[in-house]
Amino acid sequence: MMNITISNLYDSDYQLWLENTINQLRRGDFQAVDWQNLLEELADLGKSERRA
Repeated sequence: MMNITISNLYDSDYQLWLENTINQLRRGDFQAVDWQNLLEELADLGKSERRA
């Protein structure tokens, strides 16, 4: 249930999702991280860097 809420946050408030994700990683709260969307963001970041 927690992942559904986090995933919805990604779709509704990207900046808040990003801040929460950063805080979760800093705290070592890896079970709370929205891994699916985080991995997609990292993959997209890598793609945009290759095009630059």
